[in-house]
Amino acid sequence: MNHNAPEPRRARRKGYYEQQVELEAAKQGLTAEEYGVYKGDVGSAVKPINSAGGLLFLAILISVFSAVVVGAAIILLTGEGVTDWVQFIISCAVVLFLVPTSWGYYFKERKATHLRKAAGKTLEPPTRRSSLKDW
Repeated sequence: MNHNAPEPRRARRKGYYEQQVELEAAKQGLTAEEYGVYKGDVGSAVKPINSAGGLLFLAILISVFSAVVVGAAIILLTGEGVTDWVQFIISCAVVLFLVPTSWGYYFKERKATHLRKAAGKTLEPPTRRSSLKDW
């Protein structure tokens, strides 16, 4: 046994929702790119809004609330100063994460919608029963 040989790299394990997208896309005869964002409601308390229009609405709403947070942050930094740095940093981190993520999901679903229309394919959102049966 050669101890100097490099170890083979393990493939990065896919996340739960990435696997769900691939499985559901394969069931419907679509590629993961044509399927778009995860459309099931397994693991969520409310029915998800995952159409391109719904995701656009959420992205705009998140952007507006984030603009308010950024405005408040600017006022705090230029005015009397920040009194609670932990809360300030967490708020900024949430804004930096949520805004690009929400717009990324919207553009991913919009692209998938265009791909499905161009290929003449339709999409059937998974039901709770179908999403649990094979997964």
